[in-house]
Amino acid sequence: MIQLGTILVPHDFSAHSDAALRRAVALAKTAKGRIHLLHAYAWPVRGVMPYDMAMPAGVWDAIREGTQEKLEEIRAGVEKQGVAAEAEVSGQLPVESILATAARVHADLIVVGTRGLTGLKHVVLGSVAERTVRMAPCPVLTVKEDDAGGAVRRIVVATDFSAGGDHARDVGVSLAKQLGAEVHVVHAFDIPLAMVTPYEVTVPDGLIREAREAARKKLDAALAAVRQAGVTATGHLGEVPAAPAVADVAKEVKADLVVIGTHGRTGLKHVLLGSVAERTLRLAPCAVLTVKQGNHQLD
Repeated sequence: MIQLGTILVPHDFSAHSDAALRRAVALAKTAKGRIHLLHAYAWPVRGVMPYDMAMPAGVWDAIREGTQEKLEEIRAGVEKQGVAAEAEVSGQLPVESILATAARVHADLIVVGTRGLTGLKHVVLGSVAERTVRMAPCPVLTVKEDDAGGAVRRIVVATDFSAGGDHARDVGVSLAKQLGAEVHVVHAFDIPLAMVTPYEVTVPDGLIREAREAARKKLDAALAAVRQAGVTATGHLGEVPAAPAVADVAKEVKADLVVIGTHGRTGLKHVLLGSVAERTLRLAPCAVLTVKQGNHQLD
């Protein structure tokens, strides 16, 4: 069982943060957990003050007081819903503040809103949610502004049959048992032929067929493990890249949640290899829970 004693919710007073908070409150009610609200008001001053002019202390004081008042209103609203909550205002930059706070309060889960930017906007602006997913010490639930909220009845679990994929599957099963949800297990069978055949040599159909059959057998084994845990499960074998495959199934079954593992790569490895998890949270039509194999053990 996943422990959700402390749920950290970074809040920037936006609509997608409101959506994240709704999801967090629903989970806290189910798990009898508590909410730790966080707002980070710092920004890169050198980017705003190109001539190294010092920001007057009074401005920072006014910002802090204003954010504390707004965050306290939100905290009080959470407690009115029967969930214990505390609020904290930080002068650090958002990602740094989230990571430091998660470690300090021993957060079991971070629930963060995301705009789901793609294309040029994503390249230019990046994403606090994605950087948090990459570096967080615990699982991260990303929620978009149009998230409908409500009960979680259908969970899509992505697996690549690795240890990390098995861990994500176990997390999805644990949640499904707690929430009374059904599970859809997705594996993307995708052979990038351009990479395999740089000299335009045709890959034999038999090889592709054998790989597909092997993937199907592994998917069937994964489904058997889920069903043995007492959870209703359906398998989906996609033949497109992983992130679109997961997003397509989530749309098809009207999923309330996607669970996917992440390696948490940073630096050059992240630039070169990217992250299926991060692409999935941009494409998925619902909330996405990302877990690293070492984040949390299941009881």
